[in-house]
Amino acid sequence: MVISWIVAILLAQAPVAAPSRPDLDLLAAAKLADLPRAQALVASGTSVDVRDWRGYTPLIWASAAGHLEMVRLLLERGAQVDSRATDGTTALILASGNGAVDLVKLLLSRGANPAAVRAGLTARQLAVSRGYPEVASVLEGAEALGAELLKAANEGQATTLRQLLARGAPANTTNADGMSPLMFAARNGDLGTLQYLLSRGADATARDRQGQGVFEWGERSPSTRQQVTAFLRERGLQPQTAAPSSPSAPPVTASLQSLDALLAKAAPSTGPDRAAHKRAATALARLRSLSAAWPGQSPEDYRVNLAADATALSSALARGDQQILRQALEAVADDLEAKLEHCQKSGGKLGGSVLVRVRTVQSGEEAGKWQVFYMPRIFEVSPNAVPDLFPQLSSPTEEMIVPGRYLMWVRNPATSKIGERTVVKVGEGRKELVVDLPVPAEAK
Repeated sequence: MVISWIVAILLAQAPVAAPSRPDLDLLAAAKLADLPRAQALVASGTSVDVRDWRGYTPLIWASAAGHLEMVRLLLERGAQVDSRATDGTTALILASGNGAVDLVKLLLSRGANPAAVRAGLTARQLAVSRGYPEVASVLEGAEALGAELLKAANEGQATTLRQLLARGAPANTTNADGMSPLMFAARNGDLGTLQYLLSRGADATARDRQGQGVFEWGERSPSTRQQVTAFLRERGLQPQTAAPSSPSAPPVTASLQSLDALLAKAAPSTGPDRAAHKRAATALARLRSLSAAWPGQSPEDYRVNLAADATALSSALARGDQQILRQALEAVADDLEAKLEHCQKSGGKLGGSVLVRVRTVQSGEEAGKWQVFYMPRIFEVSPNAVPDLFPQLSSPTEEMIVPGRYLMWVRNPATSKIGERTVVKVGEGRKELVVDLPVPAEAK
């Protein structure tokens, strides 16, 4: 199939250590728009609401990729339409910022909340800022219907509420206090409206700005709270339902120690590999010395990045191929030296991630609607790899990236055309970095 062929090219160009668990494999399939793989995984019972370290679910990544059929598959398998990442990102926000009008309509039809905010912007405001008037118009209509829906739910107007939902009002819309129609129905003790809202995709796990959910709101009515609680429990819902946990990476100091042990195993006695090994060992020793003054709880993205370095080097050692090990040592040396330089230019502190803003350029001019993929260089030697990508399409697009050396390239999601890889150094004590990536001349 075409999609499988696209994924094969991406994997060949940009390997990153492959996930070892089916749920993480589903995240990778969603990111790469590998529909056959996703279908096989969900058919085998893989959780559709797994989260990565930043809180992104497969639905969020599929929306970032603009893959309508992938999104439809995940929704049909019960994916929560309004799952929020750590920074507030939702599937609707990414689809809106990428101008995917059909995807926006699908998510809204499944109840997605147009009032959700990330970095102070709603999905409509983001669409306006990125120049997608058709998407903004659709969202404006959803916001208006949502406001009417909230009013009907608050006032207990069951017939009006059903009519609004039939017209496309988003079931999970919220007011300024984060209250949803489902919460109003629970407070009112209206079991019929609760049932109808749930059938239209209302999220029973959502919470308002005070942390109150549908169970807490149902408790506010002395005359109906027992009936509301029993009704919700009969449908398999429980108070304070916990969100699926994200995988956690080991502390920075633990990964530095792991790298030290791996470098000891990889130490060459003679030959050209000694220079790369010495560079890596020297940079690592200095980083370990500096890390003694770093906070015990370092940022998750930095921990994930260093742990992946250790995993890739371990994999290279296990393969027993001297050429692959040489490439891995050189890549580790480059990466650790970039991290060390960033720390030194940040006053000995960790330094933190850098805001990388990528412009996709063709013949000296910016070309939009390209996906931007990236990976640490060391993962070139890892088999069965999966690249990472900027959630928003270009141009420009931006992402916080841990200091180090990376390969970056572009892909046109409409034509599957892939650009050449560019080596990018992130760090040097900077807070921001602008990168121009070339777009293939054949398509814009």
